[in-house]
Amino acid sequence: MKGKEIAALVFLIAATLYFGGTFISYIKIEDASIGSAELLVIIALMTGWVQFMTWGARKEVQKDEMGRQIIKNSARISYYVVIAALLLLWIIDFFLVSRGENYTLFIALCIAYITYPIIQYVLVKRYAD
Repeated sequence: MKGKEIAALVFLIAATLYFGGTFISYIKIEDASIGSAELLVIIALMTGWVQFMTWGARKEVQKDEMGRQIIKNSARISYYVVIAALLLLWIIDFFLVSRGENYTLFIALCIAYITYPIIQYVLVKRYAD
């Protein structure tokens, strides 16, 4: 491991310990709730750990042909998983929760739906011309 990777690992461990202790204290305090900011921190920490476990000390694999294929395929699969999840959430919200009043979720679904084709168009124009 190089210096930057060790520093990133130390930061990830420190952040996990700090925020983990904070979340444990939320459990101990009565009537304390975990809000959206805390959920975003949990997701960011989970993402950091999964990225570290995936690539860790194998940064050269990430840059070779197989690594680029893995990144490309995982991006495509992630896009379709996000689309399916947003569509499912929107359907549940539309029919069961707010009866179509949640425009933010609908806009997020629309943005997610058009992102991949727009990026493909931009990349084709960049490399074709």
